[in-house]
Amino acid sequence: MTSPASHTPDAIAELARIWRRYEGDPDGAIRAITETAAHALGVERASVWLLDQDRGELTCVDLYEATAHRHSSGTVLKSAELPDYFAALATEETIAAEDALHDPRTREFAASYSAPLGIGALLDAPIRSGLRLVGVICHEHVGAARAWTATDRKDAAFLGSLASLTLELKNRAMREALLTATLESTGEGILACDDHHVLAFNRRFIEMWKLDVEALRDVSAVRAHIKQHTDPLSTLSSNANELLVGTAGDTVDVLELTDGRVFERCSRPQLVANKIVGRVWSFRDITVQRRAESALRASEAKLRDLAIRDGLTGLYNRRHILELLDEAIQRSFVDGERLTVALIDIDHFKKINDQRGHLAGDAVLRDFARHLEQRLRASDLVGRYGGEEFVIVLRSAPLEAARRVLEQVRVALGDRPEDMEVSYSFSAGLAMLGADGGTPTELLAKADERLYEAKRGGRDRIV
Repeated sequence: MTSPASHTPDAIAELARIWRRYEGDPDGAIRAITETAAHALGVERASVWLLDQDRGELTCVDLYEATAHRHSSGTVLKSAELPDYFAALATEETIAAEDALHDPRTREFAASYSAPLGIGALLDAPIRSGLRLVGVICHEHVGAARAWTATDRKDAAFLGSLASLTLELKNRAMREALLTATLESTGEGILACDDHHVLAFNRRFIEMWKLDVEALRDVSAVRAHIKQHTDPLSTLSSNANELLVGTAGDTVDVLELTDGRVFERCSRPQLVANKIVGRVWSFRDITVQRRAESALRASEAKLRDLAIRDGLTGLYNRRHILELLDEAIQRSFVDGERLTVALIDIDHFKKINDQRGHLAGDAVLRDFARHLEQRLRASDLVGRYGGEEFVIVLRSAPLEAARRVLEQVRVALGDRPEDMEVSYSFSAGLAMLGADGGTPTELLAKADERLYEAKRGGRDRIV
């Protein structure tokens, strides 16, 4: 099997860095994702496909061809014509066809698609909306068969997650646009009054504040009603604003109502012949906007998390754990803090994959990640280094203290119930800052050396 001609691994990091510019341009975001996919995985063609509601058709929303730097769309695949491929999609797992022409999941494409285009390998990662599969991001390697690495799969999964987020933002933007149009068409609630009387109002004001027309005869009753249905802190803030600007000033403040709604209120003096005769209040319901802002902040947090987390285990990914290790080393030099690095490898992991399948192997990786998070200290940093290897940065821990911590983790792993579906152990190598090196490279090299010593010594041990 052949390897890709040229990877550009930093393409994904660059996309994550500039992602915010695409928040208002979902179609541009999809094109950026397919281009990044082609460059990051070193494939000729990358595309995003979406399922219809019945999951009977798969439509290409963007196909990028790297050599021609060309985008296209519109191709439709039908489940009736490709039953094996659609059955593979229904498992909602990544399809890594290293030999696309003969893999049972993708060989249906051979005669009409793969062979004519010279496609030797396919890597399809699922795109989800919530827990529901909505499509795939496809990576098409032109050339001979190709072995997809763990990094390839991880990068494909990350790009699939970005595509999922893009679709969610696009759907939310469409809903928000409709709600905004509706709000604008109904207008704002208007109330004009002097110190004693209501001078004017509109129907929208009555609807927003759920008032009877009779109540509008007395301005003090209107003020009391607004105060009764507004959060006390909001009332205090708005009153302070009006007091500060005086009768001739304008104010804009936000009122949080006791029923959960949020109004923006503008207050301006009402002038007749340049004389102030009262004030005009306009109220705009901004509840939807506030919720949308909150949702967008949550989406930004999710995107940041995607950039630093391993898609399978939820631990820090390799790039981020190495950044954290470097920061911890620098901080240790300043504070005089002890620091130990552990490099961990799950024993006989290849045998688990070979005998039980990759789904069982993935389950072991997720289980081990949870075990580490439950057993280690809150100050310890844990990341997936690659494959079945993990890195732990134990701050404020000399070598022997770190060994005791990991020994407790190792013993606890072996003491779990015997009826577990897959039992496993791990080996670890330790390296301490100062004694074993002063840089991430030096510490990891020493930890790796001791890890292999643990392996040679019989595994299931810490050196």
